[in-house]
Amino acid sequence: MIEIPPGTDSMDLDGDDTAEEQPVQTVETDNGGQSGEERPFMYENAEQWLQNFALPRYLRNLGSNRKWAPNWYDYPEAYSLITALWESWEQMRWDGPQQILVFYRDYFYTLMDRLTAIDGPFHAYDKTTHPEPPEMFPVWDAPPGHFRQATLTE
Repeated sequence: MIEIPPGTDSMDLDGDDTAEEQPVQTVETDNGGQSGEERPFMYENAEQWLQNFALPRYLRNLGSNRKWAPNWYDYPEAYSLITALWESWEQMRWDGPQQILVFYRDYFYTLMDRLTAIDGPFHAYDKTTHPEPPEMFPVWDAPPGHFRQATLTE
């Protein structure tokens, strides 16, 4: 059985932070020219978000209908879309459960289905099959410095 990584199943989606605080990036929101509130990021970069949040929640069989590459970060389309998904999720999670549903419906499933389609960016990657129920797609750690890093606050 695939398990959601520890600490992510009790995620605070409405912004009422009662969980243990960790260093996070912050973004100041703009409220019509007035100083906005800081919204800390939960994940440091797109790779961390993909491995610890997205893929454990997107379990699909690889094979004739889906393709994936463990070195996804080397594919510009995948890199760009996954980074956009991460940053969108980081902002939308502060706007309540309804926005998380919008994120899944309008962004996450749509783009993940497109990324893993047989004619998507991984179409030429060597075929990988798993006879067992779906597991998280394999990933390799990106080379150091490959990702834009968030500025963390303590």
